[in-house]
Amino acid sequence: MTPVDQPTAPLGLVEKTRIGAAVAAAALLLYTMGWMVARPHDPNLAVTFVRSGRAVAATWPTLAVLTVVAGIIGTVLAGPRLPEAGVFAAAIGLAVLSLRGGSMQVLLAAEQATTEPARQAFMTAMALDCLLWSGILLATWVAVTWAWRWVWLNGNAPALLSGKPATSAAAPSAAKPAGGPGKAPKSASAAGTGAGWSALVVTGVVGVFVVWLTAGRTPVANVHRGQTIAAVAAGLYLGAMAARYFTGVRDVRWYALAVPAVGLTAYLVGYLSSDMQWAEGPPYHYYKYLATTPSHDLARPLPIEFVAVGMAAVLAGYWGGDKVEQVATRE
Repeated sequence: MTPVDQPTAPLGLVEKTRIGAAVAAAALLLYTMGWMVARPHDPNLAVTFVRSGRAVAATWPTLAVLTVVAGIIGTVLAGPRLPEAGVFAAAIGLAVLSLRGGSMQVLLAAEQATTEPARQAFMTAMALDCLLWSGILLATWVAVTWAWRWVWLNGNAPALLSGKPATSAAAPSAAKPAGGPGKAPKSASAAGTGAGWSALVVTGVVGVFVVWLTAGRTPVANVHRGQTIAAVAAGLYLGAMAARYFTGVRDVRWYALAVPAVGLTAYLVGYLSSDMQWAEGPPYHYYKYLATTPSHDLARPLPIEFVAVGMAAVLAGYWGGDKVEQVATRE
């Protein structure tokens, strides 16, 4: 998916409706058929691969195929303006699927990890689960890229992406180069390779910081699903917007890489905090022996919440940051 270095027209009502239809179709598919595949042996448990009681080798490929199908359907329904719309729709679909199961609070209660080795094993399992969900969205991204190019990409691709009618190659262009008189415009590849790591770092750092501050009211408070989802969404959305503004990187893949990076960082911190030393003294010393006390605030969201909600938030933040830049450039 190669971004186009030119201002784009705002999305119209029809285009927004198409994107909404793509999201609705993906959510319906994964909420119904996805639940049939990913449903844990206890329907009150959270939607995971490693703690569902089902064989990962059986559930992961099937759910990956369903998610890929949801992404391709979303690509066709959303139209050509947003090449990543299929991934966005599939991520929303997985987030909706997660709502059918329990939260991290239920998973902690079922795990009954009250010792340091048990908490470390649980955090390791959550990191593995994060990688498995990330693998599903990686496969979806590849499939959506192929589907978008096959369905929508042609000689008028720049016009399709910008929402403007195509111009003849022979017609003189009245627009000035982006780099000023005598300078060639900066290509998307040049903006997305050397400086790409900066977008990943900024998105990840802001995301981790916001999730840490907002995922829990106190370190020993119960895990509230709405709060954890909002924390992940806000963190990755603000992180992508900040990275887009400060780094100028236009390759959205660098922003997407921050999603599994944030999730794995959270469970690594949870692993390192499994000794619960922060709860040694009052007023939290009794909570150390409760299985429902998270080892760290960063480890409150489920892996599917980090990956699905985080990917949708990163894409929304990237699109929002891109639009802000375009408005600032025009002004």
